[in-house]
Amino acid sequence: MIEINVGIALSDMHLADLPAGLRVPEDLATYAREYRAAMGIEEVFFELQPEDRFARPARYPDQFQHRLANRWMRALRTGREFRHFLLHERPRIGVHMPTVAKDPLSSNFFGKHTALEEIKRAMDFAHQIGADYFVVHLATRDKWTWERSDQIAKGLKIFKEIAVHYSVKGYQFTPVIEVLPYPRFPAHGGELSYIFNQAHHILSKVRIAFNISHLWQSWRRMSAIGLWDPEVSFIQHLDYSLSQVWDKVHVFQLGGCWESETHAIPGLHPQQNPFEHLLKLRESPGVYAESGEIDLNNVLRLLVEYTVARGRPLNLVLDIRDRDIVQILEAACRIRNDLLDRAAGH
Repeated sequence: MIEINVGIALSDMHLADLPAGLRVPEDLATYAREYRAAMGIEEVFFELQPEDRFARPARYPDQFQHRLANRWMRALRTGREFRHFLLHERPRIGVHMPTVAKDPLSSNFFGKHTALEEIKRAMDFAHQIGADYFVVHLATRDKWTWERSDQIAKGLKIFKEIAVHYSVKGYQFTPVIEVLPYPRFPAHGGELSYIFNQAHHILSKVRIAFNISHLWQSWRRMSAIGLWDPEVSFIQHLDYSLSQVWDKVHVFQLGGCWESETHAIPGLHPQQNPFEHLLKLRESPGVYAESGEIDLNNVLRLLVEYTVARGRPLNLVLDIRDRDIVQILEAACRIRNDLLDRAAGH
């Protein structure tokens, strides 16, 4: 049977487990044990997002040196369980480039080089831990007044610098370009196809991180300002987008989408939890529309149709924020079981 892998996103900015004494990255091995116990499987699947700075300025504006206090590198140097988990247990790991307070498209020379340096150091970290893939954002800020074609051209120019670092270092992880919310890019299906083709000319190993929550956010934003055809529903556009790039997607990302919220537990109101409420996984479109939610039933259907049904593995990362690990894993387990049931019908 084709693989269905459901992982979770973990950032060093995750605070919900502090009351339980857990921190990312220091307690990553404990998170792995929790994952195995809840999911009932051995292979752990995490997408790690380091935001703690890897570098500090050495000479203005583009010279940097290692920041020894970086929590990820310190854990790699001194954390026995951390090292054993990542280097010997061989989990499925993705690394997400740092994005908070970092703008590689900045017109500020120092700001641009600082962001690029952080991306390169995160790539180095991904290589050191044997990551499967590395997530790239071509834009990290909403720039509403900047001519869009100019933004995209500059984003691809920055990607060339990332590609050079990747190639010179001889890295083997898969670089993936993430779908982003409008006005960042790529924000919708047609744009994704164009930008992916341009990026593929730059670096042939590039693939796509298809963030469904970000596509939902683009649909809402573009609809609000009259840039979306009201005759085209979100699910119709998702179907179209996947029909164009399904064989180029390396990983899908999903959070619960409810009005402007995109990082809740899928299938639940942001104030509900999976131990007290059933996830709405197979409701009719009208039920989701009535509460302003993404049509999760059809989203999961399309995920299976464009992966397992076509002989490809389904790698899905749940990007859920402000919930403790117990709730996140309960949701992940239920969604994985639902996907397995759907796949059994194909």
